[in-house]
Amino acid sequence: MTVVPSMESAPAYTNGRADELIRSGRSREARELLSGSLPSIERRGDRAALRQAVNLLGAASFETGELGDAEVAFNRALELGRSDNDDLLVARATNNLGAIANVRGEREQAIAMYSLAIAAYQRLGQPRGLASAYHNMAITFRHIGLLERADEYERRAIEFAMEAENPHILSLARIGRAELSLLRGDARLAEATALLVAREFASRSDPHQQANALRVVGAARTALGDLDGARRALDDGLTLAREHSAALAEAELLRARAELNCWLHDRAAARADASEAIRIFDRLAAREDSDKLARWLAAVEQQVNGQC
Repeated sequence: MTVVPSMESAPAYTNGRADELIRSGRSREARELLSGSLPSIERRGDRAALRQAVNLLGAASFETGELGDAEVAFNRALELGRSDNDDLLVARATNNLGAIANVRGEREQAIAMYSLAIAAYQRLGQPRGLASAYHNMAITFRHIGLLERADEYERRAIEFAMEAENPHILSLARIGRAELSLLRGDARLAEATALLVAREFASRSDPHQQANALRVVGAARTALGDLDGARRALDDGLTLAREHSAALAEAELLRARAELNCWLHDRAAARADASEAIRIFDRLAAREDSDKLARWLAAVEQQVNGQC
């Protein structure tokens, strides 16, 4: 008979379970588990377990779109890492705080945080961390329109992910390059790459990132004129995002589907999807995304038959 250790007596078990839940797209469950277990971990005085639990709580909160809670957790992880001389945790927390800044449209702050994380990962000889930070940096460069720089950083992320033998970050960087292909006008390459990555995430039971990849598939198909195929990909992605409380992915999928509905001359559906996306972006304090989509929607409302 296998005896499962209690959460009170086995914080390592709790943290391991929370990490598993986050990786499988069940971040809301991970939040509940960690929030309930943190007091007992603190009472035990297990600093290593506490540091890990706080960082995991930040990760779970980020995935579910509770960015205020995520920021509090990552800042606490940063303090714990500094006081306990845990340089790897300091690098991770800094990288994660950069991701929050990027969602909020604070691009300079994001780049500054990523640069600090990259320097720390380099000192530690941490290829996995470097892969993650370079991928995050690429996202920010893509958002500000520096596509060549973004592609350079995605390629660096791929190199370090391969060195670290980390297929998860490798797939993230590849979907990042697919988005860059789409922005450069190569929708066919973007679709093929994103579809392959979506299948990879599905095989690893990672619904959050599968939903993100399906968004790129849908956007690429919209650009190619395959509107039925785009609808299938975006609807499937939305189902996954909603089932697994992936707030940012849901907002981005809704934005992509609003653009599709515009091409289909369905002004009412485009308005509904865009409005819902704006509400989520506002909740995430993603003001840049919210304002940009609001301007797009206003322009669509003024056009005949909702054409793009």
